[in-house]
Amino acid sequence: MDDQAPPITTDEQVLAYANPYLSVYDDRVRLPDGTPGRYLRIVERDGMPGVAALALHAGRIALVKVFRYPIGSWEWGIPRGFAHSADPVESLTAELLEELGAVPARIEPLVVVTPNSGILASRVHIFLAHYEQASEQPIDVGEVGEVRWPTLTALAAEVAGGGIQDAFTLAALGAYYARGL
Repeated sequence: MDDQAPPITTDEQVLAYANPYLSVYDDRVRLPDGTPGRYLRIVERDGMPGVAALALHAGRIALVKVFRYPIGSWEWGIPRGFAHSADPVESLTAELLEELGAVPARIEPLVVVTPNSGILASRVHIFLAHYEQASEQPIDVGEVGEVRWPTLTALAAEVAGGGIQDAFTLAALGAYYARGL
């Protein structure tokens, strides 16, 4: 992206914790003034990209209600998930099948986001997923509490009222409107 040299360089990558979903590093670094320092970094699924989708059907957007343990509450947002493979389209197809119960007729790239680049070494590919029928039968009923398909107008009103806080949903809608779709 940029040919400018990074101001922080890595002296040593130090793995502090790992499980099947992520690795936490407490790297030894050299700061811009040359002094040594430490930097935490979280790598999800060996650096494979996560996915999310603005699933569309007849002017409506699919939202899933999922319990998000880190914030301790249920949250409405677009379908999303960790990588299932190195191929984002393959990962997205699996996530949509799990969360909506059907695969879309067509998938197209929308935007790539870095969700929290201050600590996460992650990129998430957000797609448009076009459905011929609205599906509300998730396969992963343990994860998804509910599915609904509000209109874009209703969803925009929810965003404006603070009812939607999921960053991927907000990013997807922003990219969707920025492209004039």
